Amino acid sequence: MPAYNNEDTIIKSILSIVNQKTGLKFEVVAVDDGSTDNTYTLAENFLNPPAPPFIKGGHGGIKLIKKKHGGEASALNEGLKHCTGKFIAIVEADVEIEDRWIEKVIREFADTKVAGVGGRLVTPEKSSWIARLAGYEIESKFETKERYANHITSANAVYRAEIFKEIGGFNENLVNAVLDSDLNRRIIERGYKLIYTKDASALHHFKPTFNGYLKRQYSYARYRVHERLALYPADRFLALNVLICGMSALSILTIPFTLWLPAILLSLSILLQLPSTFKLINAKRDPILCLYPFVIIIRNVVSAFGYGIGIINKGLNRY
Repeated sequence: MPAYNNEDTIIKSILSIVNQKTGLKFEVVAVDDGSTDNTYTLAENFLNPPAPPFIKGGHGGIKLIKKKHGGEASALNEGLKHCTGKFIAIVEADVEIEDRWIEKVIREFADTKVAGVGGRLVTPEKSSWIARLAGYEIESKFETKERYANHITSANAVYRAEIFKEIGGFNENLVNAVLDSDLNRRIIERGYKLIYTKDASALHHFKPTFNGYLKRQYSYARYRVHERLALYPADRFLALNVLICGMSALSILTIPFTLWLPAILLSLSILLQLPSTFKLINAKRDPILCLYPFVIIIRNVVSAFGYGIGIINKGLNRY
């Protein structure tokens, strides 16, 4: 479990793991990546003996590790050093897995060519408005996801331990974005399979603030240029929208006092978002979705900037 500034969710996440309804034996390795909040202290106080009496299950022990901040990829690699099982599950510290999650993902490894299995993400109802919008968008991507997938999210996934010995760990240059995409691509290139199972679900507490949401989207776009694998069928549509919004922002900067071009481009972007907006409103019945097209425009402008920085860095042979 990689953790960074997850004081609001880490205890819930740990409990969801140790209270799994399974006869399988497992251990828990939590790595605090130099959090600046109370994440480590809360976890340490919670796990120190005497252990809370309501912790049950077949866990063989809980290890809590603290390291200097280096990004999620670095935290995951540190955790891998301390894992001893045949399978390694990754559950991020803002995720709560359902009580039979482990059993549901492990049974998918009957095929020896399956190297990794990932579950479905669900948005908690009581999340902040921006966290709900972010979650709803991810859920819509999962709807079109095929069983044999190119990508499974590291928010909740299990891999064979031996695969890390064969292809190596996570690329720490990617810091905290698309690191799972990079790993998944290397797995597929070796001829292994990845499975997405919608039967295994997990609550994902997305970034609760608008600023945090935009920072996450910037990071994703900046490092996405280093990953060539198509992750979701909707990615091409997303790329088109990011391009349109980026062109709109660029036109404002390069063509002073001319607003007709960005106005046309932004209007086009809103129109392109309407079908998915109506679909989400029909599915979720959440009034906050009326803001979705406008939030997406801001997100896409930030993403276009991040993507541009990523392209420049890649051209300079750096991350």
